[in-house]
Amino acid sequence: KGNFLLGISVIMSLSLVVLIGCTTSNPPVDATKKTTGILTISTLTSAAGGSYAPRNVLAIWVETNSGQYVKTLLAYAAERKFDLTTWNANSAGNTTDAITGATQLKHTTRTCTWNGKDVSGNIVANGYYKLCMELSDKNGSGNFSSFAFAKDTVATTLNPTNVSSFSNISIKWVPN
Repeated sequence: KGNFLLGISVIMSLSLVVLIGCTTSNPPVDATKKTTGILTISTLTSAAGGSYAPRNVLAIWVETNSGQYVKTLLAYAAERKFDLTTWNANSAGNTTDAITGATQLKHTTRTCTWNGKDVSGNIVANGYYKLCMELSDKNGSGNFSSFAFAKDTVATTLNPTNVSSFSNISIKWVPN
């Protein structure tokens, strides 16, 4: 009787683990579709710990889930692009159709949007993508963070936990 109850207990525990795994994994996205829509990103920037703070350079861009560059959304770094090392390595400094500008003199909320298109103007397939952000306030690499999101036929809103240099983060996909 004891072995039987132990066996039932193990089966119930494994079932619970499988159930939890299924409910916390990413839902499927139909990558055969190319849904149009708008991704709105907002974040409050803060000092990265460099000697030039509060002056800073910043880039926000989209990559595929596997790390392939899709498009730059915002790049405030006209003369200091080289300090955004992760962005430069992934985008080759491409700012086509991005919000651009010089070094920022203070920290504030930055907002930009993405229309679901790549740098060539093509609508990308639905799927999981990464929103990437990098900020530097020194001569050299700054703080980099990325956040996974789904480009899909349904609206999603994410509010990731604050990270170095970025807080009050909002990532909102609204399909057309």
